[in-house]
Amino acid sequence: MRVSLNAPCCIVALLIAPSVWAADPPPNPAPGPAAAPSSGQEQPSAPADAPAVPDDPEGGAEDEPEAGPADAEPEAPTAAPAPAATPTAPSNTVADSPYGTTAAPPKPSPPPEPPPTDDDVPATLFDSHSDYAIGGFGGFGPAYTRFAGRNAALMCGEGAVLIDHMLSLGGGGCGLVTEFDAEQYGPEPHDPNDRLQFGYGGAIVRYHFFSRQMVNVSVGGLIGAGGLVIATWDGAGNDWESDYSHKRGDGVFVFEPQVGGHANLTRWLRLGISAGYRFVSGVDTQGLSSWDVGGPKVIGHIHLGWF
Repeated sequence: MRVSLNAPCCIVALLIAPSVWAADPPPNPAPGPAAAPSSGQEQPSAPADAPAVPDDPEGGAEDEPEAGPADAEPEAPTAAPAPAATPTAPSNTVADSPYGTTAAPPKPSPPPEPPPTDDDVPATLFDSHSDYAIGGFGGFGPAYTRFAGRNAALMCGEGAVLIDHMLSLGGGGCGLVTEFDAEQYGPEPHDPNDRLQFGYGGAIVRYHFFSRQMVNVSVGGLIGAGGLVIATWDGAGNDWESDYSHKRGDGVFVFEPQVGGHANLTRWLRLGISAGYRFVSGVDTQGLSSWDVGGPKVIGHIHLGWF
């Protein structure tokens, strides 16, 4: 039997080949579409969960597989930042906007003054277009006075224009109501039926303090003239023109300062009271002096008008 020399070599090759294959496995082919199997030959399929082995062209050690999502350490949850407070821009200041810093809108300018008219006229005291309020009133009131050494009553009346609720310019007067026997006054012969009458009047000016209040105070006075008249009564009636005869008169000068208080009940009704002193000069009637005709006076006012 002839033994071929090639038989030992084949046996050695068969023994060495497995160890070489185990030490250096062939590189995996690049990923790509799988080649269609040849007819009559089945290709083994890799398990679904087997990790893919990367190519190592240099033949070095295999790279460790990367950690998957399951192997990564979970990150600690972070708290959401609190919303920052939005500052409110004060008025008329520079405010922030999403498009940058913008200036606050300017204040509107006041309307221009109207130009002066061509028909300007001088201001007048009683002009209806002036800034002063114009009113007026009329009234009457009883008064108490001293006359010829006796208590006496007067009836007074007045009327005035009221400027700006404060200044009244007008006139008025008073007449003696109390009857006085004049047998001892005047030239002789004296008649037991002689009667004495007295009256006076003039311009009245008053200034009201706190005039727009319900109660106000006034300071003013009367300046004018008066007359003393002695006449003989015939005893039939009381008509001064027909029942009195033999009249003798005497003119006098009168100045009467006053201070008073007033209450505005309505815009058209006002009540008040004033006190003053009547100064008289120029008395020539026999038996009378200026001090007899003059004297203190207190008067009540009832004024009707527009205040």
